[in-house]
Amino acid sequence: MYRLAVDLGTSNTVAVVADADGPPRALLFDGREQQPSAIHAGPGGRLVAGRDAERLARAEPAAFEPHPKRRIDDGTMLLGAHEVAVADGLAAVLASVRAAVAGQGEPAPPGPVAARGEPAPPVVLTVPAGWGATRRAVLTDAAARAGLGAVELVAEPVAAAAYLAGRLGHTLPPGASLLVVDLGAGTADVALVRTGPGPAVIAHGGLDVGGLDVDAALVELLGKVVAAEAPEVWRRLSSPGDDAERRDRFALWQEVRAAKESLSRLSVAPVHVPGHPAGLHLTRDELEAVAAPLLAPVVDLAAEIAAPGSAPAGVLLVGGGGRLPLLARLLHQRLGIAPTTVERPETVVVEGALLAAGLPPVPANPKPERRPRRRWLSPVMLALAIACFLLPFATVSCGLPGGYGRAGAGGTTEYSGLDLAVGGTPAVAAEHVRPRVEWRPDRLEPQPAQALALLATLAGLAAGVGLARDRRRHAVVAALAGAAAVALVAGQAALTARLAAAVRAQSAVPAGKTAGDFVGTGAGFWLATVLVTLVAAGNLLRWLRRRG
Repeated sequence: MYRLAVDLGTSNTVAVVADADGPPRALLFDGREQQPSAIHAGPGGRLVAGRDAERLARAEPAAFEPHPKRRIDDGTMLLGAHEVAVADGLAAVLASVRAAVAGQGEPAPPGPVAARGEPAPPVVLTVPAGWGATRRAVLTDAAARAGLGAVELVAEPVAAAAYLAGRLGHTLPPGASLLVVDLGAGTADVALVRTGPGPAVIAHGGLDVGGLDVDAALVELLGKVVAAEAPEVWRRLSSPGDDAERRDRFALWQEVRAAKESLSRLSVAPVHVPGHPAGLHLTRDELEAVAAPLLAPVVDLAAEIAAPGSAPAGVLLVGGGGRLPLLARLLHQRLGIAPTTVERPETVVVEGALLAAGLPPVPANPKPERRPRRRWLSPVMLALAIACFLLPFATVSCGLPGGYGRAGAGGTTEYSGLDLAVGGTPAVAAEHVRPRVEWRPDRLEPQPAQALALLATLAGLAAGVGLARDRRRHAVVAALAGAAAVALVAGQAALTARLAAAVRAQSAVPAGKTAGDFVGTGAGFWLATVLVTLVAAGNLLRWLRRRG
């Protein structure tokens, strides 16, 4: 039985699934850990969520809502010509999560589990600490409309505290408090959590400030430059009058958001402004200059909640804003406590939610699960297949009156797989090399089939390593290894025919023999073919078993 946790955020949605005996793993949406929480109303009011909604928004921006969670108190919202209930909008986002679970090989909650006579595991949803009964009811209603069944709500700061202990292995004294600063796209939530058995939020506060406000400040900063250089371009971007101009405005905001995220790692990030011919850029200094006044109230709120009488034992920084080095620096200066930051702050709350909801604790830095039955399918076999390309793939026995190429009668000419893939001359024993004036052509240009086989094997090795936790790994590796096996067999057949023709052209074939009798296949070819065939068959069987 597996469990699912979802953090439906203002800007992005993240989710994790966990088996009973394994650590949580991020749910992937089109290969990414985050999906936009955006929705779009198409013909007939049909709602589409995520990146598909963003793509549809380029054609019909008026029917697009990038942040439906911000509308939680509105009851309904107008998307183009359609009036949509907020619960239906949130349900569309949650339904896309349910579809992603089913798409990655897990049974979609809750039906298939209950059908086996077992109780369906509740889906865990995170909520801000300040949400009251009305807002929570909207979210649980949305979950029901999305087909998620029973849900369990966990306060986001409690989930973050559970992550600190269960995943990072940080232990706080009994009864100590942890200050959780969660800077998301649209809001900043600060909470003081009492740790230990029965963790609880003992103080909390929130502000309507987040990453979107930083984006807006950066857009305004760029606008001053664009307005001075190209006033008409900025007029269209700041006050769009038709769908084309709204698409350009949407593209500008996406560019600025991407640049902001890059500036957490880089000092300068380029920005393309639609309609502006010159290349523009943003710097980290500019980012911090516009972000500092926006983050100051967040730091003030954190200092107010972490009052001297209840000084926290630690500070944990989560949410997308946790990637801003400036926020951690300001909190450290104000509170005198260095905040704990993580590499993926967006998934802290959702991973901690599983722990807070009662999943058995996962040790810090868990060791990878050992799967002895699958070792023979590991990338090691593909690496061995690649090594076989250094061994002989094709031979020409020079028991011919005139020899072959550079070799005299009695010698053996050997082409390695690498010689065939990239082009090269064969190896000839020194005692059988004829004088240079008697040499005849024996160099081969690159053979397409062998080159394809080598590239497919290399790609299979890369896929086996890079997609280690991805459910598509077996299908991808099976396809690549199968392509390598087919290319090897086809290439060898074409090559032996070509070498036989060269033998006939260079020497008289003895009576009762054919040119093909002097052309052979080396051990390297057989080893490589057997290895990639085994890898293809094993991964194909594993993929079919998962689908079944």
